[in-house]
Amino acid sequence: MEKPNQFLFEVGGHGDLQTLELMEDGQIVVQLGRANISWFYQGEVQHKPNPEKWTAFLAKLDELQVWDWKASYHRTDMCDGSQWELQLAIGNKSVKSYGSGLFPETFDQFKEALSKLLSK
Repeated sequence: MEKPNQFLFEVGGHGDLQTLELMEDGQIVVQLGRANISWFYQGEVQHKPNPEKWTAFLAKLDELQVWDWKASYHRTDMCDGSQWELQLAIGNKSVKSYGSGLFPETFDQFKEALSKLLSK
């Protein structure tokens, strides 16, 4: 089973980000920013998902067409809002997408799939 060789996800606002990063040992680390706001996951965690969870997560990414997200999503009619970034690569698939105040249509389903991946 293939696992991502790059996985970084950040969401936040007002200068405060919650960050998810895949470490070299396969462990995912989620950290809260200074304001302790849970933007996409409740709290902080260090978790190494099992192969079944990775398989389900990657299948969901295909279903949600995350690989086809645009490079940039920005609302031009507002100066403030939530910022986010996703960098993800596995095999020959990759996506690098970010935004401010605007999200891909399947963003909430992506966050739900991420919560399932991180559940113990």
